[in-house]
Amino acid sequence: MSIPTHNFCEAVEPYLEMVDPLYVLEKPHGHSKFDFERIRDFIHANNLKVIYSDHYLGKDVLYNLWTPKNLESIKIFIHEDADMTERINYFDTVGIIGDMYQSHCVTLFATIIAKHTSRTRKEILRDLSFVKPRVTQLARNIHYKGIAPTQCKISMEYNGILLEADIAKMMLEKKKLITINDDRSWNLDAGWDAYGNVMSEIKHGNRSLFLDEEEVGYLWDHASIITG
Repeated sequence: MSIPTHNFCEAVEPYLEMVDPLYVLEKPHGHSKFDFERIRDFIHANNLKVIYSDHYLGKDVLYNLWTPKNLESIKIFIHEDADMTERINYFDTVGIIGDMYQSHCVTLFATIIAKHTSRTRKEILRDLSFVKPRVTQLARNIHYKGIAPTQCKISMEYNGILLEADIAKMMLEKKKLITINDDRSWNLDAGWDAYGNVMSEIKHGNRSLFLDEEEVGYLWDHASIITG
């Protein structure tokens, strides 16, 4: 059964005494920090087995790209061309920041920096939860019939490393890149299907790919600095 994560509690509650599966919660985990905490408390109260997933952590490029000794910048460019018309009810609850910035970009920033340093992804996400980013663009595509922004450009610095995100929905051309030091770029969609990699990790019992509750909380803390 596939359901939006922010409807998780209501959808699962009728079946609590009937089944005891492993639930895979794909990003965004709720539509706010408050909503995530509501879902988390429901999970704890009912002793549910849950994995917090962001399928971008299953992207092959994350494990194939290299970073130079002097890491100066990481730029993430994600432009998607899919029509959002049938997803308005969902997208208007999270917008571009909840759907793609904190869920994909910030997680990728932390994962790449963790590979480059001796720090863990969780430690970096905790640090970023206090960093105020600069929003240089926030706009809505004229073809989108909802009210949420569909495009944004956001930047911040972490220990001297410039982190930039350029993300948008309903663009004419699909393009997804990670660029290091304005020098070399990697195609985010290169390699095996990210969802397939995620399911393979679950099948083999490897949980290191996935987020834990604290990391999800840090992501929402960071996003809340922007959205209030």
